[in-house]
Amino acid sequence: MSIDRANYPGVPEDFPVTPAPFAIAGVQPKMSLVAEGGKFYAPGTSPSEVIAAFQMCDDLVSQMVPYCQRKLATFEGNQEATVKAALKGLLAKRWCTDAQSVWILRRVVNELQWAVSKSIWSV
Repeated sequence: MSIDRANYPGVPEDFPVTPAPFAIAGVQPKMSLVAEGGKFYAPGTSPSEVIAAFQMCDDLVSQMVPYCQRKLATFEGNQEATVKAALKGLLAKRWCTDAQSVWILRRVVNELQWAVSKSIWSV
């Protein structure tokens, strides 16, 4: 299923839009949907939810840049080890999805212009 990015103004094309897992108890089959603007979306994919998630993740990028700069000394200047540790910590906090955590650290690496191997993005 393709996502119409026009529904998400201000959200970059590379920002991950993934449905949130959802379960509804009961015997009868049910489907969880979010109604917004006359359309139905899977939980976590409505425009307001995606925009809110993007804003939170964008804020985390602005916080993670100085954090990674400070932590670089802890890892004796090893940029890749710093990014791995930051990603591991962000994933453990569960503030956002795994895909969003990777997106955040990729933005941080890009802003800091650090060279890291592609293998660290495997979650």
